[in-house]
Amino acid sequence: MRRSILMLPMAMGVLGGPVSSQPLFEGSKAFNPSSETAMAITGPVILSTKRMVFETGGSLDLEVHDAKSSGNWGASGDVPIAQVFRVSGDVGPLRQGNTLCGDQPITFMAAWNEESSGFGYLGIAMFTGAAVPTSVADQNMCATYFYSMDVGG
Repeated sequence: MRRSILMLPMAMGVLGGPVSSQPLFEGSKAFNPSSETAMAITGPVILSTKRMVFETGGSLDLEVHDAKSSGNWGASGDVPIAQVFRVSGDVGPLRQGNTLCGDQPITFMAAWNEESSGFGYLGIAMFTGAAVPTSVADQNMCATYFYSMDVGG
């Protein structure tokens, strides 16, 4: 019994659960869309702690604001830690003329690891406005996107 208790946190970290709080690193990594929103709007992306590049060639510049932001992140708000970035740039229209946040400029982005049904996902939330976000329930959140953690880059 004791062994299984120790294995759960280790497995969650490997699978991208809330134990691992840093989904993005300085080196770039490719991610395939896994949510309907990501499939319809962004398609595959390449991410690092410095940039988010879209299949159209457009990109957003990222600057780490808080590498371990405590809050209520994740699809259900139950992931306790996310990376929060200041965002600059405008990617313009993406798939089928869609944009990331309608006509609002993106000012912050949060990224976190999340596990669902045994699969690891990268969650991304986009925010507008000057206030630093603290959760996915923030009034300035305009969109969430989920990507598979299984793609090499």
